[in-house]
Amino acid sequence: MAGRSYPPFFILGVSRSGTTLLSAVLDSHSRIAVYTESHYYPLFRPQLHRYGDLGRPANLRRFVSDVLEVIRLKRNFNAPTTDEFLDALTAPSFEGVFVTMLQLYAEQHGKVRCGEKTPGHHAYVREILQKFPQSPVIFLMRDPRDAVLSMRESLGMNLKGAISQWNAAFESYQRVSGSVHLIRYEDFVEKPEENSSTLCALLGESYEPAVLRFYERMRQVSHPIPHQHRRILGPVDATLVGRFSQMSRHDIEWIESGCAEGMEALDYQFSLGTPRPRRMAPPGRLNLILERLRFYGLKRSRWRRAWTRWKIVLRVRAADLLSSTRGRFS
Repeated sequence: MAGRSYPPFFILGVSRSGTTLLSAVLDSHSRIAVYTESHYYPLFRPQLHRYGDLGRPANLRRFVSDVLEVIRLKRNFNAPTTDEFLDALTAPSFEGVFVTMLQLYAEQHGKVRCGEKTPGHHAYVREILQKFPQSPVIFLMRDPRDAVLSMRESLGMNLKGAISQWNAAFESYQRVSGSVHLIRYEDFVEKPEENSSTLCALLGESYEPAVLRFYERMRQVSHPIPHQHRRILGPVDATLVGRFSQMSRHDIEWIESGCAEGMEALDYQFSLGTPRPRRMAPPGRLNLILERLRFYGLKRSRWRRAWTRWKIVLRVRAADLLSSTRGRFS
């Protein structure tokens, strides 16, 4: 199987930090495929205990079937049957299912190795590093002022929620900074060739100039590119760096004070003088629900993906509850 001898690599970090751009660049390499937005860890890791021991065939089959249900939402991945997936399985474990998913994806695209890009996987980066000690982890960060502006415009987030999300990613990075490869969005778009070459070397691959012509391939894909990702239809440029200057002084002040520790650590210069750091409580559940609703909006594809995930979680919890109930009365 393609990619069987190569460990997967991970692209993660703060939202709206160039993870999609970087994925498109590396995916244009003749030997590399990048599976985008699997959300494997946040979707399945919290529910994993409800499946039981994956060493038992029935539990493993149930878990693989749910993973395949999510895979079928991908337009550029022909999901195998459950039996085909199990035949290709590298190990009957949470990590084994993940690796097999990536290997099958690489094989379908004629590549020999595969990585995965989900920004939110930063919340699980410690576990990823522990379970995949040979896997390179590429961690992207971006000036919080530009990142927050982009989150508000593209994801419908409010100021407090976006600041909280940036800080969560920075804190994840801070805990593992010596074990991951940091890329600042600004550095990448200023010197794309140099940084792309460095990343290829990190992955043990030769640099190919064609990776920076990724947009030629993206213009030919059959499915529509989401509006928030349309920048990948053109070459890398630095025009979005510093766009935060269009925000109000009040918003910039809130971001700089709310993200002061991370800005200093990542060498982002304050525009309004050194602020007094402001610790913000994470958004409440109601606020998170409202933000998700704004993100889903009237977009059918987003609601479809969300419903698939909710359905799986509800089904797994219901099966777990039924099993527990039977155990008490048996």
